[in-house]
Amino acid sequence: MNISICFTHWNRVEMLYDAIRPFLQDSRVTEIVISDDASHLELYNTMYWQYASVDKVKIFRNNNNIDCYHNKAKAIELATNEWVCILDSDNLFNKEFVDRLENLWVAGLNEKTVYQPEFAKPHFDFRHLAGVNLNKGNVANYIHDDRTQTCLNAFNYFVNRAEYLKVFDPDMKPVTSDSIYHNYRWLDAGNSIYIVPGLSYQHRVHNGSHYQQNVRRTPDGLHESIIEKLKAMK
Repeated sequence: MNISICFTHWNRVEMLYDAIRPFLQDSRVTEIVISDDASHLELYNTMYWQYASVDKVKIFRNNNNIDCYHNKAKAIELATNEWVCILDSDNLFNKEFVDRLENLWVAGLNEKTVYQPEFAKPHFDFRHLAGVNLNKGNVANYIHDDRTQTCLNAFNYFVNRAEYLKVFDPDMKPVTSDSIYHNYRWLDAGNSIYIVPGLSYQHRVHNGSHYQQNVRRTPDGLHESIIEKLKAMK
């Protein structure tokens, strides 16, 4: 198994160090891509020199802040493996996370399927969907549940690089509705989202999170309009 771990990053160096640590010595992870979204230069330089001698860590910096949705696509575009994990740098992962990905790999991956964790401990529990393959034909049966809406607004998952980029919308700026907007487009294109039993990570809540800092910039009514489209999907 050769996979890329892709991190988006902006001004949270210490959290990024914690998030990267379990992947550094894992031979199944052949590259770690960091797309820095124009962090303060001092923080960027600190991060850069931290990993300057680590061959598998590849660091890129945007000249201007392009926001989370576009930066995730940029990180995935910069990866060189066919399969990538796009992860938020303020969360925590462990060896078991990669073990579970390897199990999926051995069982056989579907390039039209996103592989989504069942649990973002301790706050976001999606285990009611464990083993469910959400698609255009059945998502309306689940989307009325607030937990499902939260699941579709999470963005730490395993995906085929080329298929992800096909669905990316370069003209859209969904701000904090980036995850649910992309997942709506993914499903609408005929793809599926599989909630993987046993796949989990640690979600860290902090005041510097992208959501906390930018929720007021999200276009009015966008999130709600996507929910309504998912409810009507068939």
